[in-house]
Amino acid sequence: MYITTLAPEKLDLTLDEVIARLPTLSTPVDETALNEYLNKLYALGRLRHIPNISPQNVVYLHGLLCQNQPKNILEIGCANGYSSLRLWQVARTWNARITTMDISRPQYLEAAHHFNLCQANIELHFGNALQILPTLTGADAFDFILIDAQKVHTLDFFIRARKLATANALIVIDDVIKFKNKMTNFYDYLQAQSIDYDIIQLPDDDDGVMVIQNRII
Repeated sequence: MYITTLAPEKLDLTLDEVIARLPTLSTPVDETALNEYLNKLYALGRLRHIPNISPQNVVYLHGLLCQNQPKNILEIGCANGYSSLRLWQVARTWNARITTMDISRPQYLEAAHHFNLCQANIELHFGNALQILPTLTGADAFDFILIDAQKVHTLDFFIRARKLATANALIVIDDVIKFKNKMTNFYDYLQAQSIDYDIIQLPDDDDGVMVIQNRII
């Protein structure tokens, strides 16, 4: 059902060409049509070498969200918006707020298109997360944070995002096994600060996620 590996050759498409390959959505968007749209968006992303979260990760994140029902979700690195829409797909049930961002202008524009077409109420920012995060102050206290951006900056993302986290917030970091060599300073920081974490190896996936429960009060 899913293409789980990247295509040997990258398929380069304009946004108009992407739109032409995806199904149309009527108003209101029903769950079956939304799933079909997102499944095709994921498959197309594999052909385009877009670093979307895996189907296994979707299942895991949906479980975490349903179990904890966070009210204010932060995502760092949305790419073409697929992961954001998968978060929204579940979290909209309890009217959770979702804030996301990406540094790539083409990806940002594509994400905006998909959000609008799916009628997803997601706050989208364009730019460097290291510059955006300090501007999210005041009411921006997040009880669920997903970090899935440039791996070499994971530590910087984590430190800044943690300042915006509620006590006992869940912080999830993707791709922590195969890209561990790009996150050595992050792992060193966790050890130096005595921050507990769990690494969940996802079934039938080539990687896993790290889950940290924020203990700052």
